[in-house]
Amino acid sequence: MKRLLAFYFSGTGNTRYVTQLLCRHLSAGYEVQTHEISGANHTEEIQKADIVMLAFPVYGSAPPQPMRDFLYAHRRAVAGKELIIVATQYLFSGDGAASLGRAAEKYGGIVSYAEHFRMPNNISDCPMLAVRTGEALWDILTPTDRKIVRFAARILAGKKQRRGFNPVSRAVGYFSQRALFRKHEQEKRMRLSVDAARCIQCGACVRACPVNNLSLCGGEIKAAGKCALCYRCVNLCPQKALKLFGKNPPKVQYAGPTYMKNEKNT
Repeated sequence: MKRLLAFYFSGTGNTRYVTQLLCRHLSAGYEVQTHEISGANHTEEIQKADIVMLAFPVYGSAPPQPMRDFLYAHRRAVAGKELIIVATQYLFSGDGAASLGRAAEKYGGIVSYAEHFRMPNNISDCPMLAVRTGEALWDILTPTDRKIVRFAARILAGKKQRRGFNPVSRAVGYFSQRALFRKHEQEKRMRLSVDAARCIQCGACVRACPVNNLSLCGGEIKAAGKCALCYRCVNLCPQKALKLFGKNPPKVQYAGPTYMKNEKNT
């Protein structure tokens, strides 16, 4: 049986949800292993795999820094390797999957499959974007679950699909999001702040940060300016003391997707 090796970065659980469900369906035709990306070196494992999946959330129509760093660190291993690119997003990204896929192809990777999956909003400190939890997520997860089943079937049947690689999608991704996010990237990162009156210095945000951006120093949470925009800290803080984009900390935090819906339909 062929080997499929899946790597994912998940800010608040959305990409983990999609990756695990997709791999469950792909296990009908592959021997599947999944890994959450970290600083570990997976070169030898990648070289032994027949096909590699890279899954990530889209931030401003671009892959998050941890996934870009992971791909660069393993660029020699992905050369000549068949790839599946999976991107999760709240609304649209234009070419979110292709933005990483093009980088992988520069390193010699072969992108046979690329797809976008809509998942619930996790930007909890922006009043314009509603945060849903529990059963309220089902109307989003239901069509996504079905799309995952269809995408898995295409992969198992060898029917290639490359979402976002056309010129129109690339233009939409760049002009509607990437250009704006890059222009204001440092400003956005500097807006990560802590409400000192609420913070109890528990260190939950420090431990959760995937890029070691936060530290507890002198009774204060401090940011080093390398935020990955994943929203873990904002949504995990027990005191709702952190904010990133909004003017105020969140009233409702995103708790991540539930597997109840998933188990019911599969």
